[in-house]
Amino acid sequence: MSYRVDLTVLSEQKQFCRFGVTLHNLSDQPLVDWELQFIIDRYILPDSFTNGKIKQIGSFCTVTPELSELSANEHYYCEFSINTAPLRYYTDGFKDALVVERGANLKHPVVVTPIALASPYRERSELPQVESSPLALIPKPNQCVTQSGHYLLSPSSQITLQSTRAERAAQWLQVELETLFQFKTSPIGHSDILFRDNPTLDEGEYNLSVTNQGIRLEAGSSAGFVHASATLLQLIEGTEQANTLKVPFVQISDQPRFRYRGMMLDCARHFHPVERVKRLINQLAHYKFNHFHWHITDDEGWRVEIKAYPQLTDIGSTRGAGTLLEPQFSTLNDVHQGFYSQEDIRDVVNYAEERGITVIPEIDIPGHCRAAIKALPHLLVDNDDHSQYRSIQHYNDNVLSPALAGTYEFLDTVLAEIVELFPSPWVHIGADEVPDGVWVNSPLCQALMEENGYHSAKELQGHLLRYAEKRLKALGKRMVGWEEAQHGNKVSKDTIIYSWLSEEAALNCASQGFDVILQPAQYTYLDMAQDYSPDEPGVDWASTIPLEKAYRYEPLKEVPDTDPIRKRILGIQCALWCEIVTHQQRMDYMVFPRLTALAEACWTDKPHRDWQDYLTRLKGHLPMLGKQGISYRHPWKNK
Repeated sequence: MSYRVDLTVLSEQKQFCRFGVTLHNLSDQPLVDWELQFIIDRYILPDSFTNGKIKQIGSFCTVTPELSELSANEHYYCEFSINTAPLRYYTDGFKDALVVERGANLKHPVVVTPIALASPYRERSELPQVESSPLALIPKPNQCVTQSGHYLLSPSSQITLQSTRAERAAQWLQVELETLFQFKTSPIGHSDILFRDNPTLDEGEYNLSVTNQGIRLEAGSSAGFVHASATLLQLIEGTEQANTLKVPFVQISDQPRFRYRGMMLDCARHFHPVERVKRLINQLAHYKFNHFHWHITDDEGWRVEIKAYPQLTDIGSTRGAGTLLEPQFSTLNDVHQGFYSQEDIRDVVNYAEERGITVIPEIDIPGHCRAAIKALPHLLVDNDDHSQYRSIQHYNDNVLSPALAGTYEFLDTVLAEIVELFPSPWVHIGADEVPDGVWVNSPLCQALMEENGYHSAKELQGHLLRYAEKRLKALGKRMVGWEEAQHGNKVSKDTIIYSWLSEEAALNCASQGFDVILQPAQYTYLDMAQDYSPDEPGVDWASTIPLEKAYRYEPLKEVPDTDPIRKRILGIQCALWCEIVTHQQRMDYMVFPRLTALAEACWTDKPHRDWQDYLTRLKGHLPMLGKQGISYRHPWKNK
C-alpha cells in the first residue's frame, strides 16, 4: 500500500455536512505535479474547498492541490462542504480514488478507507423467529385449500396440453423442473401434468388442483398458465428416489390484484449482460410479475444499438479515462462499457414473452441525455445556448434542446427503431429531473417560447414531450413517462404516468385523469439500504427500506374502495437503480427477498396479506431461492 485516502465527516446538520480528506503518501518517492481523483455521488460546493481546487463532473472529482509536490511519508489535507442530509452508510463515501502524476503520465491506485461517519451507529434490526410454513407460496394465492396426501411425479410422468395457450408455459415448466429439481418429464407416459383451457378465467387468472388423479392447471390466457406453473414449482418437494417428486394435494383458485405488476432495471448506469438480465426476468416470472421496464439510456451510458446512429454505442456506451464520457460511480482506472445489439434485444424480448412478461423500453428524454449528446453533438448541441444549470446528478450538459431541428430528427430516428424492436404497446420516454435553469439563455429556445406563447421551461419540456407522444401514437404505441411528463400541461391524458415521488403524487396525477403506475420510492426502490448498520450497502435519500417496510406497503390505503380514482391505478412497479450495483451478487442482495414482499403487494388481495404469515412462508421458501442460485440477503442472519 503506497497511497491511502481517508474521508471524515467533521460536522453535520440537517442539510449541510463538512468533510475532511487526508491523502497519505506512504511510498518512498515524492509525488510531483500531481492531482487526486475520486468518485463521490454528492455535489461538493467548489467555494468551500480548502488547500486546492476541485472540478466535478457527475460523480467524478479532480482535486488540484496548492502544493505541487507531496514528499514521501507526508500527507495532504483538504476540507469541503456538501449540502446533504447526514450520511449513514459507508457506501456514501468515496467509491474509488487515484493519484495522477501529470508530468510523468503515471496513475497510482489509492486504498480508500471506509468513511468515518459522524452519525451514531445503529444496530441491525432483527426479525421475529418463526416456524417455516409447510406451504411456502409467494405471493400468497387468494384462494387455497389444502388436503392431506401427495401426488408423485415419476420418470414416466408426462406433460399434456389441451390448450394452445399453454405451450410456452409448459415449455418453461419443463425447463425449470430440470434446472431446479433435475427432473425430466417423459415424452410418452402418464399425463400427470395437464394444461387445460378454461375460457371463463380472466387474464392472469388460473386454477390449480393436485389430487390423486394428477395435477391440473387451468387458465384462459397464456399468462395464467405461466402463473399456474410458477405456483406448481413452489409446491414441488423432492424425494429420496431419483427423478421422483411429490406435490401436496391442494385446490387453488387465484387471480392478480393489479393487472400491471412490474420491475424496472437500470442498465444505463452500469451495464448488465444479457444473461444477467434474462436471469432476473426468469425470477420475475416465478413471482408472477408481468412487466419488465428496461432503463437502457441515461447520462452515463447509451445501451441500445440504433443502426442509423452507430455513434450512440460507439461513443455513448463507453466511459472512463480516454473516452468522451468521464468515469462515474464505481471505477476510475477501468473503462466501463457495454450495449445490447438489436439481436440481443430481440432475444431478451422473446425470452420474456415466453414467461408471460412484456418488456417496456425506456429512452430517457429530455434530461438524462448526456451520453447521446456526447455521441451526436452535430445534432444535439446548441452552441448558442449559454444557460447555466446543474442536474440532480451534477451535470451541466445533459438536456436536449426543444428548439433544435436535430433533436426531432434524433427522436424520429431512434423511436422508429425502438418500436420495431419492442412489441410492447407502451414506450417509456423518461421526462424526469429536468433541472432548473435550462434553456433560459438559448436564443432559439426563447424564440420558440415567444412563438408559442409559453412562459416557462416546463412548457418547453411539454412541447417536446407532446411531439414524442404524437410520434409514438403514429407508430402505434402509447407513451408512458415519469410523473414529470405532465409538467407544462402539454401531453394528453393518453400518456400513462409512472409516479415515483410518492403515492400522493400518483393520486394527484390520477385525479387529473391520467392512468397511473404506482412506484413510490419510499417503499419500492430496491437500491435503498435494507437496514441501519453503516456497512449495509445502498442509499437512503428516499428512505431506508427494511423487508418489513417493503412488505407493509399497502397500495391505496387511504383511498376508499368506492372511489372512482382507483380505476386510474393500473398497478405497481418496483425498481432497481444501479449506480452502486455493479455485479450479480450485489444485485441479488438488493433485490431478494424484498422482491417477494412487493410481489405480494402486487398480487395478493389485502384481506389475505399478513406480515407474520408472510414470514413463515418466506422461511419455508428460502430453499427455493437457493435452488434458483440467488445470493439473497438472509432475513434471519446478519450480513
